[in-house]
Amino acid sequence: MTAPASRLASTPGPLRLTPARVLTLVIGVPLVLALIGWIGFTTVALVGQASYPVSYVIPVTGDQLVAGVGGGNVTLRQGPGQTAHLTGTVQYDLIRPGVSESTGPNGTNLDVRCRISVGSCGLNATLEVPLQTAVTLSSGGGDMKVSGINRVTLSSFGGNMEVSGTDDATLISDGGDVAISGPGGLTSVDTGGGNLTASDLAGILKFSTSGGDITGNDLAAPSVNIGSGGGNITLVFAQPPANLDITSSGGDVTVLLPHGSTAYHLTTNAEGGGDSVSVPTNPQSHNTISVDSAGGNIAIAEAS
Repeated sequence: MTAPASRLASTPGPLRLTPARVLTLVIGVPLVLALIGWIGFTTVALVGQASYPVSYVIPVTGDQLVAGVGGGNVTLRQGPGQTAHLTGTVQYDLIRPGVSESTGPNGTNLDVRCRISVGSCGLNATLEVPLQTAVTLSSGGGDMKVSGINRVTLSSFGGNMEVSGTDDATLISDGGDVAISGPGGLTSVDTGGGNLTASDLAGILKFSTSGGDITGNDLAAPSVNIGSGGGNITLVFAQPPANLDITSSGGDVTVLLPHGSTAYHLTTNAEGGGDSVSVPTNPQSHNTISVDSAGGNIAIAEAS
């Protein structure tokens, strides 16, 4: 005789709390609750976005302005009058941050005091300075955009820089990309790994990067000195350089020179890479080109 089905089905017993299961509960439950809380807080922060305007007068002493912005994005340009003005917007989520201003021997410093680490919090500003003012500006990581300032010194701890129309520029970026365009006079650019793009520049150029690519187009500079920590270097000249010195720690180096009768006193050293030269050379020439690559290829030719 076959037993009833209800007698054949076994009823599962209570789940045993083994040490492994207890450990999983002890670790997993707080993590899940924390994750739920973080997602909820982030969602609320994104919904609670707000902003407010700011305006400051920045001192100009002896045609010199020195200022620092802690992490904000800044557009720098010439403005009317004899004083410098910074206007902008502080954007934030949930908790309104304050802005501190201090002026001392090291210039004027503006700092946005963000109180939470999620969402957005920072300053987007425009700084207008009087004509013929030399500007030294630093940022804790924000982007900088500059146009029409004759003399400028910029430093940023990670932000990108875009500079045009300067006669004397010193740019230091700790990782961000840098783009600079004419006219150029004395130009020095140092990036901590970001890419460097230059165009339509004359004067004396000194470029260095810890690993990013260096690209130059329509260069009319008579003197160019470049040091690269490993990125590729590509230069296209609109006029023959009088002195070109390139040192690369491993990237490829490509130099395109204008068509013409100019011959060059050329020295190349490619340790491990190929070496291709197809321009007129003359060891007595006053137009000197020296390229040293620690592993990348070297190509020097006339532009097509």
